[in-house]
Amino acid sequence: MKKKLVLISLFVLPIVAYLFFASGIYNFANLPLLNEKVMDIQHFESQEYNVGPTADTALTFDNHITLVGYLGDGLKTNPGYTANLNLMIFKYFERYDDFQLVLFVNEGSEQVLKALEEELSRIFDTSKMRFIIANKTQVAKHFQSLDTGLTLMSDGGHPDVFVIDKNLSLRSGHQEKKANKFGYDFTQAVEMGYLKDDVKILLAEYRLALKKNNNASPKIEQRRSTSK
Repeated sequence: MKKKLVLISLFVLPIVAYLFFASGIYNFANLPLLNEKVMDIQHFESQEYNVGPTADTALTFDNHITLVGYLGDGLKTNPGYTANLNLMIFKYFERYDDFQLVLFVNEGSEQVLKALEEELSRIFDTSKMRFIIANKTQVAKHFQSLDTGLTLMSDGGHPDVFVIDKNLSLRSGHQEKKANKFGYDFTQAVEMGYLKDDVKILLAEYRLALKKNNNASPKIEQRRSTSK
């Protein structure tokens, strides 16, 4: 009996441990992809309300990890509407060069945005916080490109924020824990926790891909040189 236990501890347990951790690494390195055809935001450039030094930075999802939200009249009725999103998420990821926050707001929100910028700039760098001022028809068209089956509220807003990757694809995880599988309700602190975890996964996914490509390059060059 003792010999069997020794054999199990020496051979079986290490294999089980390897499979467990290998599975964990795979899950961590891949955030589910839900839609590959999200509309870009380049054509909204003339409608951007510049918050911070963003004038020389192109307005686009391309090559960015973006959190996009649809606030409608939320800022006009409640200036603290984005508190969870700003303090729990944006402040944490603002240091990453490829991260940005894009928020659609209704026309008439300009004065609130000015006050919000002045307040938030005391806490963190707002240059990666982009606001697009649009009418309800424009917002609805962009929202529909997410292809979630969800509907906007009567004021043109939605309580969810959505993750768009560098290739303009909709990504989302924690599907079994959230109200819907597509977005994250920024009015709920617990879903902001899920969002933070999933943005970390997406960042790690790109860092891992970059590391693999960099490691492969010298090998490729070496094979080319030896084949000549």
